[in-house]
Amino acid sequence: MNQRRSFALLWVSQALSQFGTSVSSLAYPLLILQLTGSAAEAGLVGAVVAAAGLATRIPAGSLADRRPPRALMLAADGTRAALLAALAAAVASGAAGTGLVIAVVALEVMAGAVFGPAEFRMIRAITPAADRALAVGRMQSRAQLAGLVGPLAGGVLFGVAPWLPFAVDALSYLASLVLVAAVPRIAGAAVSATTRAGAWRWLRRDPLLLTAGLWVAGLTATFSAVGLIVIVVAQDRGAGSAGIGLMSSISAAGGLVGALLTPAVQRRLHPGAVFRLAALVDTAATLALIPLQSAVLIGVAGAVAFLTAPLVSASLFGEVARRVPDELVGRVQSTMVLVAGLAAPITPVLAGLVLDRSGSVGGIIACAAAFAVLAALSFVLPAFRRRTQSVQPADAP
Repeated sequence: MNQRRSFALLWVSQALSQFGTSVSSLAYPLLILQLTGSAAEAGLVGAVVAAAGLATRIPAGSLADRRPPRALMLAADGTRAALLAALAAAVASGAAGTGLVIAVVALEVMAGAVFGPAEFRMIRAITPAADRALAVGRMQSRAQLAGLVGPLAGGVLFGVAPWLPFAVDALSYLASLVLVAAVPRIAGAAVSATTRAGAWRWLRRDPLLLTAGLWVAGLTATFSAVGLIVIVVAQDRGAGSAGIGLMSSISAAGGLVGALLTPAVQRRLHPGAVFRLAALVDTAATLALIPLQSAVLIGVAGAVAFLTAPLVSASLFGEVARRVPDELVGRVQSTMVLVAGLAAPITPVLAGLVLDRSGSVGGIIACAAAFAVLAALSFVLPAFRRRTQSVQPADAP
């Protein structure tokens, strides 16, 4: 089996898996809102997702540097398939409560934290060094394609029966498991004792990655807040579950367009320029939500904002793929995911509290202000104002 076929199998497996995830991601807050009627409790789902990921990233990256990536990916997919199947059964039987939903979300995210760096290592192993950054960019299209149709399917399925989105997600993980099993075994590089604690030391000496990761943390946190806000805004303005699904799919279409443009943009713009563009566009698109009443128009504003999301992600993690030595890639990738998600655990809850107390306009203005601050920083941070080369410190592994 050649490298191209292995890459295609990984692309398809995760496109299916991410389709299921996008279906259930919409269903989680809808289920909590149905069970409790509280936007703050619905925001708790997003906080648990972020917190569980942060708690698991570093050990998961270390594990990915020490174990064959294929075995870790299979174990993660099997675990997630079982979790979502159990949740679907609980929802169907009327036994699901907030505690069960939160527990399943946390465990699913932990398994995904193991899968992510393992897949990153496998992609590195099957991709020539000169093409690694572009390979990361090409992977962006699968998430955006899944996000285009997944939320619409999730809204429709939830309207038919609340357990259906979770059953679909379970099947998607099962399909991913089968496809990953078809990829040849690829063992990770051996890790010597001198490289066991090198990720943070390496990142502190790199002129771009740590600064970029902290900036992206602010962007990610604000996006997570906007995700809850637009659902509540659409509900307040008369949209049902199918309408919210359509709105999310329209927004995801912008992300798909951005993903298709990502390789070309990576060839022309350095990461700092991409970050500036993203923050400016997101500020304008968030403010545009204030007068909108139609779920379709809200989705269009979201599409403009999400156009830049794959560009930001590919610019950051493409640099990780390009710069980081093989023996550290699992830990550095996981560390960067952790850094990028540092602020995410609290923002969904804060967004829910703002919505409960100040209404949708207050939430929109707060998010737009956060994007504006990030835009200003993107113009003044030295790391973003020039093309930077990776610096390999003398004591780095």
